[in-house]
Amino acid sequence: MIKTLLSAVILVLLLGSTGYAQTQTVTGTVVSAEDDLPLPGVNVRIKGTTTGTVTDLDGLYSIQAEADQTLVFSYIGFDTQEAAIGNRNVVDVVLQLDSKTLGEVVVVGYGTQSRRDLTGSVGSVKGDDINRMPVASLDGAMQGRAAGVFVQSPSGTPGAGISMQIRGNTSLSASSQPLYVIDGIPIISEDLSGLFSGGQATNSLADINPADIESIEILKDASAAAIYGSRGANGVVLITTKRGKSGDAKIDINGFYGFQRITNEIDMHSSQEFLNLMNDAARQDNRALGTNYPENYVSDLWGFDPNDQDLQNTRWFQEIFRDAPIQSYDVAVSGGTDKTQYYTSLAYFNQEGVQLGTGFERISARLNVDTQAKKWLKVGTSMTLNRTIQDRTINDNSLYGVVINSLAGDPLMPVRQEDGSYSDPFDYFGWWMLDNPVLIAENYYRFTRTVRGLANTYAEAKLAEGLTLRSSLGIDYTYLEDEAYTPIISRESVNGNFNGFGNYGNTQDFTWIAENYLSYTKTIGGGLHNINAVLGNSYQASSRSFSSISAQGFPSDQFTKLAVAARVTAASTSGTNWGISSYFFRGNYNYADKLLATFTVRADGSSRFGENFRFGIFPSGSIAYRLSEEAFMKDQTVVSDLKVRASYGVVGNQDGIGNFASRGLFGVGAYRQIPSLVPTSLSNSNLTWESTTQANIGLDFGVLNDRITLTADAFVKTTDDLLLNRLVPGISGFKFVTENIGKVENRGLELAVRGVILTGPVEWSSSFNISWIRNKVLELEVDEQILNDSHILAIGHPIGTYFLIDQEGVDPETGDMRWVDVNGDGQINSADRRIVGNAQPKYFGGWDNSFRYKGFDLNVFFQFTVGNQIFNHSRASYENLGWSRIGTGFPLPDGNNHRLADERWMEPGDVTDIPRASLTNVNWREYSSRWLEDGSFLRLRMLTLGYNFNPAIMDRIGVRSLRVFAQAQNLLTFTRYTGFDPEVSQNARDPRVAGSDFGTFPQTRSISLGFNIGL
Repeated sequence: MIKTLLSAVILVLLLGSTGYAQTQTVTGTVVSAEDDLPLPGVNVRIKGTTTGTVTDLDGLYSIQAEADQTLVFSYIGFDTQEAAIGNRNVVDVVLQLDSKTLGEVVVVGYGTQSRRDLTGSVGSVKGDDINRMPVASLDGAMQGRAAGVFVQSPSGTPGAGISMQIRGNTSLSASSQPLYVIDGIPIISEDLSGLFSGGQATNSLADINPADIESIEILKDASAAAIYGSRGANGVVLITTKRGKSGDAKIDINGFYGFQRITNEIDMHSSQEFLNLMNDAARQDNRALGTNYPENYVSDLWGFDPNDQDLQNTRWFQEIFRDAPIQSYDVAVSGGTDKTQYYTSLAYFNQEGVQLGTGFERISARLNVDTQAKKWLKVGTSMTLNRTIQDRTINDNSLYGVVINSLAGDPLMPVRQEDGSYSDPFDYFGWWMLDNPVLIAENYYRFTRTVRGLANTYAEAKLAEGLTLRSSLGIDYTYLEDEAYTPIISRESVNGNFNGFGNYGNTQDFTWIAENYLSYTKTIGGGLHNINAVLGNSYQASSRSFSSISAQGFPSDQFTKLAVAARVTAASTSGTNWGISSYFFRGNYNYADKLLATFTVRADGSSRFGENFRFGIFPSGSIAYRLSEEAFMKDQTVVSDLKVRASYGVVGNQDGIGNFASRGLFGVGAYRQIPSLVPTSLSNSNLTWESTTQANIGLDFGVLNDRITLTADAFVKTTDDLLLNRLVPGISGFKFVTENIGKVENRGLELAVRGVILTGPVEWSSSFNISWIRNKVLELEVDEQILNDSHILAIGHPIGTYFLIDQEGVDPETGDMRWVDVNGDGQINSADRRIVGNAQPKYFGGWDNSFRYKGFDLNVFFQFTVGNQIFNHSRASYENLGWSRIGTGFPLPDGNNHRLADERWMEPGDVTDIPRASLTNVNWREYSSRWLEDGSFLRLRMLTLGYNFNPAIMDRIGVRSLRVFAQAQNLLTFTRYTGFDPEVSQNARDPRVAGSDFGTFPQTRSISLGFNIGL
């Protein structure tokens, strides 16, 4: 028995000593297959155990393991790889980019994250999608690209501002535009120009070259945007520019040249048809009203014969619009060593406007450098310098706008007289035209010139394993000049007895930002628990100065500088500033790639806030649970990812607060020629930010190794403490005080689907997104606020609600409009207005398709908007049907009519929606639902066909790659809207009165040829 026991003990000892003898130190290096660079922070774990380690900054690791064990290497964005140890002491591994997350490492505030690990809602747009669009600004290229992001070009004006709403309108008086952050700099994105040009703003983002963009991330829910606190309520757009990679220098040369024209031309009546309609108006009045106008009453009175073959027949839209060139060229050089990488570019863009007198030109340069200065220290910089020139004219609802003076242009009036002088509309028969639109376009001198520099320098130090400190200093500098001259020969100058007048103004804005933050990454429990945290502070300040001068009395239109003017009429200088101090924290936790959680909080102290609310706290939290990592999902091969998400948080909007709105202000006055200070506004020490609370639930779903993915999000977004002006008793000496009152809600559902449909000789990948958003005003201090002649702000209705005189069609027996007499007083006037619709779309989205076959590539991108209404105010002019504004003794209508007037009522029994012609206003009301139209459209936004030459052949002549392409933008538009284009808003600056079209510059269609050369 003892012998047996001793034998067993010896056997155990021998086995133990044998196992101990097999334990060894295994070392190695882990590098990326993409660029052969070492990967720090790779999880190295012994399979089937909790023993593990991570690679250091140089990708090195060391671990104690046995010969018969297997090492498992895992890293975000790369395929997990296993390696049997065997008799090796050195196991080097090359990790391949993860097929699921290739290109799916996204930028979030103050860091990056794998898309698979997101707990919030983040949309992405690839730089390639931006680069191939022939547009002046990067925001214009984002239309239809991301779910929940409604991007609209309110007009086709070159270089004009773009409207972007992320998950709906959140504010009534403050901005609903997102915060833009370029390479870590929250940039100034508002319109800095003081030059009036109608309802359209200039676009600060047009200062940035789209060809430099690497990627765009859109932070949509509170969890994603809370890291930006009081500026995150409208969402955040993170823009990352291209950077160099180690390797030989690469030279990329790109360019295109093409032509543009308006997407649709309104077909107007000829002179003969114009005269016949006016005569018909008199005949119809004879029958309906008992008047006794003779045959051909109007044409005889005007002295024209409708049957005269030599009648002047001016097509005004053809006179002001043209086929205009558009071109773009850029050269980029990138490369570097293992320690230093660089990217630099030079670009030129020029878009002549399709309307006379308009255009946009930009030249830009960029330099991005990253250097591993020390083993523990990385430094770098991003710098860009841009100069733009925007050639502008007045448009929209403006007395002397070009388009608006062409709307109902009298075809009997020539552009010029026989002596070459411009024709004067007051010598002809259109009441609406106040000046010759060609004169305005060709002789008004209106330019905005901008020089802008963006620079950001950073240093990133590794303090300990997994702990880094990043410090950065950035600036955003803008110098803008406005210059305008109104010629002596213009009606505007003649009517004001100005003898020509000019304006000059400049704006200078200097914004700086300093940020410091710690990033900590830790993996414990053999890779099961992953922790990531960011803690930092940010200080940003801005100072802005303005100056302007106006003068009149010029000797000649050949001299347009203010130095030659006889009299200076006004001059001023002013300035303003603001600052914000912030502290932020974000923590991420990942358990076994299955349970994920994020908590974020930011504290903002703003100079704009009232004394009693100097700091605001903005917290958010989110969780996600990946069911596809559960054991019961492991044995199937169809579902590759299944994750549910939920988030809740609070973010703010401080952009609507004036720099000194919380303070009692004084202005300058004069009493008996003695300068004095005059109170101008009441103080409000409780004034604070607009607060937006958002709840979001989401689903991420992938099948067939993520060959097809679906992302769905539902959200409720409520904004409290809206910044509005509250009326105060006049006895106070003031009209109003700015306070936090009111509430707005946005509810929505977003769906985004991506997939690789075909592989092999023919490749087809597709992405589709669609969004439903319902906007509603919940609280106001005063309900049913009438904003203007066409819009109202009312509780229970969306922002942008129409308030118009309503109609119920045309009476088939009389041909007269059946107006709705709301108050029953027998009169049809503004007292009969009622809510009739709104400018908000019911749903919108985009569908992108890419095809490849051998050397050919084809991209087809559709954009759609459904359910919004447009108040086509322009129709009130060019569908006047003969109404004479000055009476019937000498008929003077607004002017000509469009072709749809041929469908007007003519005889009893006619069924139509266009009433009979009349010299009276019996069938005409300017602000009525007669002009309200469906603004839905489906647009072939982009069509590109390219050919890539064989790389092997190109290599023989020293060319890395060569591609030629043809592209068309806005090639087809399917819509029932009768105006120029359904993508329009004359009041681009104010969402409360959105959706009106009144003399607005239309969208354009362009066709161009281009090339991409790689050396």
